[in-house]
Amino acid sequence: MTPFDTARRWRQDNGYVGRAGVVVLFNGEVQSWVNKLRNPEHWQPGCIAVDEQGHTWTAIVGDERDGALMWLANDEL
Repeated sequence: MTPFDTARRWRQDNGYVGRAGVVVLFNGEVQSWVNKLRNPEHWQPGCIAVDEQGHTWTAIVGDERDGALMWLANDEL
């Protein structure tokens, strides 16, 4: 299952369809939903954020304790 499929299913199961924001996954498991992609330092590097249109970003650089440095777009926006 792709990150988009996982995020879409989670949105459907939890009533978040149409609420925008992003679903954040780590190692293929949903961690949370946030209304806006921000604060990479709150997420471990390797987390993937997915919006409702299927755009994805990966939290990169940093470590588990201090979080990531930034969100890097995986798609051409």
